[in-house]
Amino acid sequence: MKKSALALAALGAFAGAASAQSSVTLFGVVDLNVSYIKNDEASYSLGQDGMASSRLGFRGIEDLGGGLKASFWLEGALGPDTGTGSSSYGSGNTTGPGAFMFRRRSTLSLSNQWGELRLGRDYTPTFWNWTVFDPFGTNGIGAATNLGLSAQIRSVTGAGDAFGTLVRANNTVGYILPAGQFGPGLYGQLMVAAGESAALNKYWGGRIGYKAGPFDIAAAYGQTAVDVADTLDMDVWNIGGSWDFGSFGKLFGFYNSISVDVPGGGNADQNNYYVGYAIPFGQWNFKASWGYVDQGGIQTFTSNEATQWAIGADYNLSKRTAIYATASWINNSAPDAASGMLNGTAFTVGSTSPLTRGENSSGFQVGVRHSF
Repeated sequence: MKKSALALAALGAFAGAASAQSSVTLFGVVDLNVSYIKNDEASYSLGQDGMASSRLGFRGIEDLGGGLKASFWLEGALGPDTGTGSSSYGSGNTTGPGAFMFRRRSTLSLSNQWGELRLGRDYTPTFWNWTVFDPFGTNGIGAATNLGLSAQIRSVTGAGDAFGTLVRANNTVGYILPAGQFGPGLYGQLMVAAGESAALNKYWGGRIGYKAGPFDIAAAYGQTAVDVADTLDMDVWNIGGSWDFGSFGKLFGFYNSISVDVPGGGNADQNNYYVGYAIPFGQWNFKASWGYVDQGGIQTFTSNEATQWAIGADYNLSKRTAIYATASWINNSAPDAASGMLNGTAFTVGSTSPLTRGENSSGFQVGVRHSF
């Protein structure tokens, strides 16, 4: 009896030690807002993701000893306005409830003092530079990505083509630099997605940055195949930076270049310029941004351009809950009717209704964000 008790006590102590070296965390965000968006028509809706992307996730880490750790990250999008398992925009279950999937991130990693080897579906380095240098975090009607890749450029390749790696890529192998190991303030990553014999998902790219005190700067480059025949590529490179003035706010700047191969030769090009500012005031955080995009490279894009202005404020009710309001305006360039060119832009602050090329788009959101 005593031996059994001693054995159980030893087993319990061993299990306690093992569990102390590993952990699993449940986390998420629920973000809902009331929106007014004016495109060709005005619309009101209950939407989501005005301040942060709604999500549900699990992450865990295990200490394997000797400085080696194993970790996983599973994160999926939520549609809290309709109770679906994917992002939605107040339109109900028009196509049936969305199945919950870990499409935001699904990775498994091994890491030590030399860095992290990360496998699975993850953000591409070129998109991450958009997010970290946007005071709106590429969320809501004020997001810098409202001036992202336009429908005109998406249409220059051909039927069945896609740009699936603009934000994330599947089947990736990545390497994350360890903090400070190769120099104080240096950070970065490399990523390759082989595509696994499937077109439209072959990607390779990287990001390198330097952060010291209030200063942060990073550059990224990526290339992906965008046609089913694997003959056309999209090249993306960008550079962004920020300077934190403490109680006087934080300044952001960003430049992005996209070049897409056109069948028969040539390229369709898009350049984005962006400046933003965020300033705290007690429990308040105020932010504003200006973005500009121009397109060229082929004749039908002559004089294609658009400008976006956005302002916003959020108030922290607690560490996890905030209320927010955002307003945004986009001015699009009109088609050149005299030359008969199929140009003019149609960027929108929200996709609840269509917009004619050359018309402007505006919107306003008031919402609540809770994280857990």
